Amino acid sequence: MDINIVDRNVQITSGQREHIDRCLQFAFDRFSSHIRTVDVSLTDVNGPRGGDDLQCRMKVVFQAKREIVVEGKGVSVEAIVAETADRAALAVSRRLDRLRDSQGSSMSGQ
Repeated sequence: MDINIVDRNVQITSGQREHIDRCLQFAFDRFSSHIRTVDVSLTDVNGPRGGDDLQCRMKVVFQAKREIVVEGKGVSVEAIVAETADRAALAVSRRLDRLRDSQGSSMSGQ
């Protein structure tokens, strides 16, 4: 599983990058055999005006070339990445459950 982090108009420190990497490893480790890449894009949408101005867009690409995209907004890099990773991991879990269910039901009809 490859992790790619892109920061647009956001200055991410090396410590924050390590935190993001650990957070994503924790969220997706149990699915790593099914995931090809996790792309994280962090953008400061309001510039210097402040507010909930950080946007985190997380794209999870499966080995089967399907993908899930989850977005979130917040004020701190660490918090928004953790929240978005949790939501993305839940979406991945649901997608894999649906795939297993559909494969199981197609096999039981044979």
